Amino acid sequence: MPFDLTTWKNKFAACLPGWKARMQQAGVTSVYAGLSAAALWPVVEAARNGEWAALSALGGVLASLGSNLLANQIQSWKDESDAARQIEASVEDNAVLRAELDAVLQTLDALSLAQVGLTDADKAWFVETLRQELPRLGSSLQVGDIYADGSTVNIAGGNLNQFKVEAGGQAFIFYGFQHPAAAKTENPNALRNYLDYLVAEHQHLHLQGIRSGSQALSVALEKVYISLSITDQQMPTEKQAETGRMKRGDAEEAFSGGWFRLARAMQRYKRLVITGDPGCGKTTLLAYLALTYARALRDGQDWVQSRLGLTEAGYLPVLLPLRDLGRHVLETRPEPGKDGPALLLDFLRTYYQMQEIDLPEDFFRGPLESGQAVVLLDGMDEVADSALRQRMARLIERFIRRYPRIRCVVTSRIVGYTGAARVAEGFGLGRVRELTQAEARQFIQDWQRAVETTLSGSEAPEILKKAERQAESLIQAIEQAPRVAELALNPLLLTVIALVHRYRARLPERRADLYEEAIEVLLGYWDEAKGLEVDMALSDGRKLDAGDQRGLLEPVAFWLHERQQREIELDDLRGLLLPRFTSLARQDEGQAAALFKEFLRLVAERSGMLLERGTGMYGFAHLTFQEYLAARALADRADGLDYTVQVLADPWWREVVLLQAAYLSNQGQRRVSELLRAIARVDTKNEPEPLQSLALAAECMLDIGEARLEADVPDELRRRLKKYADTPLSEGKKDRPAILRKIVALNTLDRLQSGQAAPRFWKLPWGEPEWVLIPAGEFWMGSGEDDKQADDEEKPLHKLFLPEYRIAITPVTNAQYALYIADTGGRPPQDWNGEKPPRGLENHPVANISWHGAPAYCRWLSEKIRKNVSLPSEAEWEKAARGDQEARLYPWGDDWRELHCNSSELGLGDTTPVGLFLNGASPYGVLDLSGNVWEWTRSIAREWDPKRDKVVREFNYPYTIEDGREDVTALDNFSRVLRGGSFDYGSWYVRCAFRLRGFPNLFYWRYGFRVCLPHAPQA
Repeated sequence: MPFDLTTWKNKFAACLPGWKARMQQAGVTSVYAGLSAAALWPVVEAARNGEWAALSALGGVLASLGSNLLANQIQSWKDESDAARQIEASVEDNAVLRAELDAVLQTLDALSLAQVGLTDADKAWFVETLRQELPRLGSSLQVGDIYADGSTVNIAGGNLNQFKVEAGGQAFIFYGFQHPAAAKTENPNALRNYLDYLVAEHQHLHLQGIRSGSQALSVALEKVYISLSITDQQMPTEKQAETGRMKRGDAEEAFSGGWFRLARAMQRYKRLVITGDPGCGKTTLLAYLALTYARALRDGQDWVQSRLGLTEAGYLPVLLPLRDLGRHVLETRPEPGKDGPALLLDFLRTYYQMQEIDLPEDFFRGPLESGQAVVLLDGMDEVADSALRQRMARLIERFIRRYPRIRCVVTSRIVGYTGAARVAEGFGLGRVRELTQAEARQFIQDWQRAVETTLSGSEAPEILKKAERQAESLIQAIEQAPRVAELALNPLLLTVIALVHRYRARLPERRADLYEEAIEVLLGYWDEAKGLEVDMALSDGRKLDAGDQRGLLEPVAFWLHERQQREIELDDLRGLLLPRFTSLARQDEGQAAALFKEFLRLVAERSGMLLERGTGMYGFAHLTFQEYLAARALADRADGLDYTVQVLADPWWREVVLLQAAYLSNQGQRRVSELLRAIARVDTKNEPEPLQSLALAAECMLDIGEARLEADVPDELRRRLKKYADTPLSEGKKDRPAILRKIVALNTLDRLQSGQAAPRFWKLPWGEPEWVLIPAGEFWMGSGEDDKQADDEEKPLHKLFLPEYRIAITPVTNAQYALYIADTGGRPPQDWNGEKPPRGLENHPVANISWHGAPAYCRWLSEKIRKNVSLPSEAEWEKAARGDQEARLYPWGDDWRELHCNSSELGLGDTTPVGLFLNGASPYGVLDLSGNVWEWTRSIAREWDPKRDKVVREFNYPYTIEDGREDVTALDNFSRVLRGGSFDYGSWYVRCAFRLRGFPNLFYWRYGFRVCLPHAPQA
């Protein structure tokens, strides 16, 4: 039988008898360390016997943490006792190790199984020791509900049951606990009625904007729910903060955090705050939890275990909107100071009475006292007043202190969870990540299936087939439009896109048309689906339709974009909009101020377009909306043409100019033709990038279509491009500007001929790159034994399987790196002018970067975009370069070709803008993998012994990840692999298989890097 999680649990249980004595004999006093060693020793033994599946099982348990430190450490353990001693010596100061051990112990249910190896007399010692030890270590595990009482172990208010574990031919009995759902009540039907209400209230999701007859369409929540990913943002423990003891691993974990599914987050933290952007699914998440616990308790099926991996089937779910609690507190206790836990407990019964659910007075008290309740508090940000939010936070803390054994989850938008409005008392903190592309695909498939089967009332094969076709049509439409795909990673915006697609049978071909319709949905039809009037009604009776609201938001978007900002202060926002409301209020300034305030509240509540992102700070829900509304505002300016020409060189305005052209093309040929002529005729000599304006004009033409332009415009663009493409290159000394213009002209003409838009390399505000999907599968790595031009380090040629991952389409540029420097105050490269890149080289790859600088950038970008960014391994780099069909020499094939990369053959003697050589793309479309700069990978090449001045270990082929070559914590005597060659290296060095070594503390003007999103396994 292969080593899997079941095998692991059984082997762990079999070795538990006598574990306490073994640890005491080894001199280990830490219960946590002893249990950890016992839990991991089956993996160590299996791996030593050649059962490598054991390491895979360990990797699966740790996958959601984004680290696997244990895989390296366990190889050095001599025996179980040695393992326990090593853990005891290092766990308190190593947060990464502690998190991994917590995950192992949690997965194996070690705190419960450990009773197998204890006498009844030892159980009190076991519980009390862990109670003192776990908080001291900073462990996320909890044993707060276990009490020792003589020869038995009991849960206060619970029922003691026995469970049997079979392992190694023996049967062991240990104690588990079944909690009563609620205290005995006078109304025997109260519990059933309450659970029926929760199930009825939350089992359906109302699909906004779709109606069945006169009613909004509702589908089963469980059919369309996608488990959200949570980025762990827990801060260092108080002890670490007080002592200043932040080891390297602690700092990295605190900065970048791990990420995991909702189930793993709840396994890790019994008390959890979940924050996220508008529309990310926080309220739906709590509805799903309430439904899961209610079904488990009412129907007797253990949904909690199967969905969340928790043994809490008997827990009573309690869901409460915090806005209602806040309103109640203000009405009944207007003065703060007496907000005790009884206030929240009393309101629970009042709240459900308002829902016409009659509950006895003691209904909630029993489960809360015994810890058999999961309390779900939704929307801290929806408590409008900041002072009241702070009261809510203190009230929650007092409630947890009164009922310390309950599970509690609180949600909030990011903007509402700041300062004193944050809760303490041991709450973990997580932020909802954007959907992955795979999750977005799954959501679309489930959404279409649920809609079609609900509308038809049937799950007949033809209905399911229709839903499948519609889902695939929408998926393809999204994936063919990268900017649309960005929006589709937010559940709310993905639903809006699905609505637009449904009513038009397809998505609009142009982004501008889609953005227009999406804004119409958010500002209008979305309200209709919520049962509100389509038009926004102000307090004076005046109604604002979607067009009116958009007209008020356009100048805000332009103001922000003109200043290259994402947020606007309230005073500036008031200055922009108050004159409009003063006109609406017929010069009544008091009424105008009231209307302005009401508009901000309504547009945030009803559409989520413009949101308060901090105290007195407002911004658009997505940069795309800011860009589109700014484009409309720019198009309608009297000086629109002149203004556009002035900002052409700034990449911040590129998307706005494209959207401006698309918007003007809907108004006839004349105005958009004037715009493209003005762009195409900009003087090419003063541009920061070769033929930048001419290429942008061609991009606009591709986007809007030639039919919407006056006939002379396409001809003029092609004529200008052909002039540069046909310019012969001089012999001898290379004419750098002429070479670059020729390459850009050839690329642009080719795109016009094929109808393909130019790839986008990265986007603001944080410089996130365009990701290229590399599918799971095998590829050829290395070089063959008969390849005479290959080094021995490249041999042998072998097949290697890699799971799916994503890699940046180009290396990181100076402009992207400048965003990191500006935000962190880090040290800029040596060739920069202070914190500014060399003028004219903004879009060139950043260089003079040591290996340590690259992971630091990755950690920063991970935090900003909430994705797990890292350097690629050399295997990930080579597959991206080679593809999966053949062992090609170069990304474009086996033959050397001029003008396909920036190597020494081109003769420029310097870097070029990234993405210039489109004809040098790899089979997956990844650019700049040959030439320009050497690229750091995270892989180790050699271990060097500085004392003996010699190599002591080589990490050669076949490539084996288990040999430690991907250890990102290795010291500076381990050299790292660089790939790709550079501008002053020839064709031999820019081959796909060539490997260069460099010590990680080395700065060199040819060394840069690109980033990737490694495989993110499902938890």
